Amino acid sequence: MLLNPANTAFGSNLFRAGTIYRNQWSTVSQGYNSYLLTAEVLPYSSRIKKQGIGLGVSFLADIAGTLRYGQQSIGLYASYFKAINAMQEHYISFGIVGNTSTWSYDLANSIFGRYPEDREGILLNNVRTYDFGLGTHWQMKANDKHNLQAGLALFHINQPSLSYYENSDIILPLRFNAYFSDLIMIKYDNFIKPTVFFQVQKEFMELLIGADYCINIAETALDTKILSFGAYYRTADALIVMGKYKFNNFNVGISYDVNLSRLTPASKSYGGVEIWLLYSFNPIGYKKAKTSIPCPAF
Repeated sequence: MLLNPANTAFGSNLFRAGTIYRNQWSTVSQGYNSYLLTAEVLPYSSRIKKQGIGLGVSFLADIAGTLRYGQQSIGLYASYFKAINAMQEHYISFGIVGNTSTWSYDLANSIFGRYPEDREGILLNNVRTYDFGLGTHWQMKANDKHNLQAGLALFHINQPSLSYYENSDIILPLRFNAYFSDLIMIKYDNFIKPTVFFQVQKEFMELLIGADYCINIAETALDTKILSFGAYYRTADALIVMGKYKFNNFNVGISYDVNLSRLTPASKSYGGVEIWLLYSFNPIGYKKAKTSIPCPAF
């Protein structure tokens, strides 16, 4: 959902819940710590009309340094997806997200040149913003060897004010992202998934290129056991290595960033470690249809 709201509850299961923890640049002050909880539900899905509606919620916290500067956000998501061929192998989806965020710092740990007179003109130590974003996602099974997917998303469309001063010209800028990947079957139990991800926010830009190698280690057709290893390069910043394991409805993974940027002398090449868990499920007694909706995979 954070990548693209159009992915909200996209898939064959009625419920999905996930969590992520990330620690970055811990050798620089106290670095960044990020926490995420998500929950998704598929309240409407029609096999006849080949469409569905998804809803989701996220709780995100980013906390940085001894000043504990960061944000706490709640996001509400909605999506609509539709199959555009009779075999349900070609889908398009649309999504919207609304966020409310509190941006703050620890006033007790702050040092000002003029204190307590006027704290250098800074009137607030927390700011609340409201913003929304839109996204679209496309995927198709091109043939027996290629599963393609791509998406576009735009966030902070209303560009809310984000200022601790009276100056309302300081805003939360637009952020745009785009991605493309292809799940390529090498043989029946081996896949490779090259991915390109790009995003830009004002003068800042990120380009990520890499691939996952996936091995199906299940011994029967009733189980799903997929082991994946990946390597990605974030241009002028970091090399990312990761491992993932999917066991039926569970997805678990870990990634590590090796810092390659000009911050290397301070970071000592330590970038960030990230761990995540995702669980998809249906309620007891729910009869799953034989034709499943393919879930976007990242």
